Amino acid sequence: MRYLAVRELPRRRFWVWGHRSAQWHAVTETSPKPIKTVCGLSYTSEAHRTWDQTPSSGRCPQCTRLVLATPGKGATFISDPAESPKSA
Repeated sequence: MRYLAVRELPRRRFWVWGHRSAQWHAVTETSPKPIKTVCGLSYTSEAHRTWDQTPSSGRCPQCTRLVLATPGKGATFISDPAESPKSA
């Protein structure tokens, strides 16, 4: 499965004293386009990079755990090789 990355949009507030850097969240590359990230956050921005192209320090920890826990996860930057059917 291939994962793309979307940037978390900062929440708008009237009083903003601190700045937390926006995190990257994983989305599956499926059709139709998903409306939630792997961790369940709604998003509206377009994915302009793959999950592997995001800096690991900027990734959402929950998305990271869920992506790594996906069975049969291969490289997300290149297409996964086709598997040959197993004979029973």
